[in-house]
Amino acid sequence: MRERRTLLLLVVAPLLVLFILSLVFSGNSLQAKAAEIGVCDLDGSNSSQFFIESIGNRSPARLYPKGDGCASSLEEDVRGGRIIAGIVVPAGFGEGIEAGRTQNISLLLDNSRFQVSPSVEAFVKAAVQETDARIGATFINSVWERLGSADNRLEATLPEINATRTRVQIMKESLEETSESLGALNISYVRSEIDAANLTVAGAMRSLSDAQANLTKIESDFAGYDEALRQTESDLSSINDSLSGITGYLANATAGVNCSDPAMAAYCASIISLNASVESPQVTVASRLEKVRAARRDLASANQTIQDFKASITSAMENAGEAYARLGNMLGFVDALERDRRDALDTIAEVDSSLDEITEKTFELEEIIADARSQIRQITSRTPESIISPMLVKSENLFGEKSFFEFMLPSLLPLLLMFICLFLASTSLVSERNGGTLARVSVSQVNPLEYAAVKVASYTVVLLPEALLLAFVASVFYGAFPLLDFGTWFVVVQALAMLTLAFVALGVLIAVYSESESTAFLASLVFGLPLLFLSGLLFPFEFMPQLVAAFATLSPLTQAVLSMQSAIVYHSPQVTGSLALLIYAAVFTLLAGFSLRRK
Repeated sequence: MRERRTLLLLVVAPLLVLFILSLVFSGNSLQAKAAEIGVCDLDGSNSSQFFIESIGNRSPARLYPKGDGCASSLEEDVRGGRIIAGIVVPAGFGEGIEAGRTQNISLLLDNSRFQVSPSVEAFVKAAVQETDARIGATFINSVWERLGSADNRLEATLPEINATRTRVQIMKESLEETSESLGALNISYVRSEIDAANLTVAGAMRSLSDAQANLTKIESDFAGYDEALRQTESDLSSINDSLSGITGYLANATAGVNCSDPAMAAYCASIISLNASVESPQVTVASRLEKVRAARRDLASANQTIQDFKASITSAMENAGEAYARLGNMLGFVDALERDRRDALDTIAEVDSSLDEITEKTFELEEIIADARSQIRQITSRTPESIISPMLVKSENLFGEKSFFEFMLPSLLPLLLMFICLFLASTSLVSERNGGTLARVSVSQVNPLEYAAVKVASYTVVLLPEALLLAFVASVFYGAFPLLDFGTWFVVVQALAMLTLAFVALGVLIAVYSESESTAFLASLVFGLPLLFLSGLLFPFEFMPQLVAAFATLSPLTQAVLSMQSAIVYHSPQVTGSLALLIYAAVFTLLAGFSLRRK
């Protein structure tokens, strides 16, 4: 009855384990996608909302109320194990992004869940990268738009450059005309004319000075003439007064005489005749005196005329002096004009040279604009995504879209067979020893090495149907390999036979040192669990220290897993693994035989 239950468990237990594990690992996506992540958004901007949406697309997100206790509540839940991770979006996140400043997002991670936390961290970083790409693409699109606007402005600048060249040519022609006009100015002729005018003014001033001197001499002569006439007038006045006195005396001489008296008639006649002769000179003297006075008046008038003429000459000399000074100023102006003309011609030459340079620069500017527009078109022809992510990884699953369980199955079959072989071989042999079988063998003088080898072979034969059953279930129900693929069947059966042989030998060795079935069972666990941990099924070899990984690779379970993976996944025999398992089987069998001999 007990053997029936053992046989039933031997068949059902591995199948039940396969079924349960197939349900657990039936998916082909990360388990972390179902992990809830807390989010504390202290910003509330569009950028933070987009980032939260990106997180929500990968895993359920629990939003915490915005406030002072948001971050602390989130950290408390992570530390309490209520959520696996929390994200704190700082205040000013969106503003900082728009300003071009790198923003730091806090990821509170429960790294005690070491199986899931790396995946959570990975997809949070992926969400950050996606958000970065979106923000970067938005920024690059805005830059593209500005570059397009700049390209349009550069295109609109080309006609203006042509117009500038036209205006420069017109300016050059105007400058050339101005230069010719300035060159045609005869400053020497103007200077010679001014010099001649200076000489003329100087001669006029000398003539006026001579005339003024002559007038002064005439004025002096007129003064002498006036003095002589004044003396003559005085003399004539005296004579006239004398004659007037004589005339009055003669009149008085006849006043008391009766001229009608003949005796006095002669007297009166002589007096009258004398008076008449005196009157004639008196009239002449009076006439001369009047002429002298008229002459003096004419002389005074002439003298006044001379004074006026002298004043006019003085004014003319002053005006001539001013004209001379003005001519000097004009000569200085002409000299300054000549200097300015030369400077203007030099300036015109420099401006003309500058205009030539401007014309050359306009052509260079056109080339620069054409090159800039070409570069702008070359830059904007690329998509923002190609700039942000110039390389994209396209994963190609060489073994198709399979579930996790399908890839775990080649590792699970050796694992299940290991525990079945260890438990069955160790407990069965302990049961036989407790039943006295080993004692009878010892009495019958059977070779211990032969006995151990026979037990290993017999248990292997007993367990091979179990191994074949597991391979059949894996092929039919889980599609590990085609049922009619006899080549794969051969490699699988070979690997299963070798690993069954090795672990049965290890189970026999455990049974030799076990006093009871429970001890054998626990000892099987003591050997089986470390082999499980070192097999790479739970912990990849890449995570192990180098020395531990090298030791783990040499373990029998690892060699069995590698052999089964080569058979089912890679469809190629693992000769090295089979030889290693065969060596392990021989070593364990020899150790079991020697141990039986000592006992």
